[in-house]
Amino acid sequence: MDPILGYVAAASLCILLLASGLEKIRHFSLFEAAVSAYRLVPDVLVRPVSGVFIVTELSAALLLLWPSARVLGAWVAVALLVVATAAMAINLLRGHTDVSCGCGSLKDQSAGLSWWLVLRNLLLLVVLSAVVVPVSQPERALGWVDGLTFFGATLALLGMYHALNLLIESHSKLQKLKEI
Repeated sequence: MDPILGYVAAASLCILLLASGLEKIRHFSLFEAAVSAYRLVPDVLVRPVSGVFIVTELSAALLLLWPSARVLGAWVAVALLVVATAAMAINLLRGHTDVSCGCGSLKDQSAGLSWWLVLRNLLLLVVLSAVVVPVSQPERALGWVDGLTFFGATLALLGMYHALNLLIESHSKLQKLKEI
């Protein structure tokens, strides 16, 4: 695998995790309410669990920045995504869909949980595999074309993530309108 793929995956996930973690800090009470609405932890633990989740998310993002810690950051991000995805799946299996996922823009009204969000997180895990899987070829010298590829691919991946989130949100809202 070309090393650029790992760099693109690490940069994209770093940006997503940083943006998400900072949003959770900015609207901590809304994130705390989302964690509480999942009904997976006792009320007394909602605040500490929310805080640990945010610290873990920001730690994973920062670890993804440093080459010597990148794989560790990817594994922390994998653990975080597995926990978040499992929480979504548990609530979906319970039929508890009117919960903000707590993963995007917390200030905006969420359309609730859906299996599309679970699929989105599974796709993020696939992207993270580009960081975790060792590069099979020896490191090569990177040129200016690699720099352009890195920035273009990172922006494209972030754009696709944003577009996917908008599609999921629109689909969920449309489904709720059909139920009325």
